[in-house]
Amino acid sequence: MQERLILVTKKLPLFMKLNTYCNDHGWMVYNTTDPEETLDFINHRHVAGIIYDLDAASPEVTLSLIKKIRESFNKPILTLTAKKDFEYEMKLFGLHVDDYIVEPYEYEEVIVRMQQCLWGRTIQTSQQPPELINQKIDVDDSLIAEYLAPEEHSSHPHHHHNHLQLDDLLLDIDHYRVLKNNEDLGLTPKEFKLLYFLVKNRGQVISREQLLRGVWNYNDDLGTSRIVDIHISHLRDKIEPDPHHPKYIKTVRGFGYTFEGQELKIVKDNK
Repeated sequence: MQERLILVTKKLPLFMKLNTYCNDHGWMVYNTTDPEETLDFINHRHVAGIIYDLDAASPEVTLSLIKKIRESFNKPILTLTAKKDFEYEMKLFGLHVDDYIVEPYEYEEVIVRMQQCLWGRTIQTSQQPPELINQKIDVDDSLIAEYLAPEEHSSHPHHHHNHLQLDDLLLDIDHYRVLKNNEDLGLTPKEFKLLYFLVKNRGQVISREQLLRGVWNYNDDLGTSRIVDIHISHLRDKIEPDPHHPKYIKTVRGFGYTFEGQELKIVKDNK
């Protein structure tokens, strides 16, 4: 059965853009300007997730509706808003919405966030997460391949964990995570892929377009690179000692980014 999303909005540009992005990636969208119609959709049709524009109804109606929806619907609900309202946001999260996205945002960012929520729902099962935008970790392991011991391809009981050491950061290639002082920094799969791409090209200036192709696999001109800047900002918040004065990920104004750091070291942990 083809996966479908519900989009609740009265805004024509939002309606057109999100439908285009979803349709381009093989998804269909149920569209409605009436928030209460959402209940009918989830009760009578197969729905994978909801994108809800908070301007479509008053906070009172929205909170009441989402409470009813959550009584029987445990799939992703993303909310969009033109202006941040902390108290309203906390009430929405209290009703277990998955995300609260404030303008300005890019439309593909909304789709990527939905994809992450869907991935989180399926990671503990044998199901493959339905894809809106390909977020598969496709990391080039050639940097460490020559260091892998032959035992990894035999029946030897030891398991070799392969890491890259960069200053006080430890990149755990096997598990797509980054450690600092033995603490997992909590990178998302996309943030890890972005960091690994930058590390592999350490010292080189990488354009936003190169990052879009190398990390997101986008070959077409999207007309925007804000998604790169958003992920760079999130990555800096996690790995930089001072995100406002980056030590590792440097901005090359008007072009892109470069990654700086001491010599990489291969660390093998035999356990």
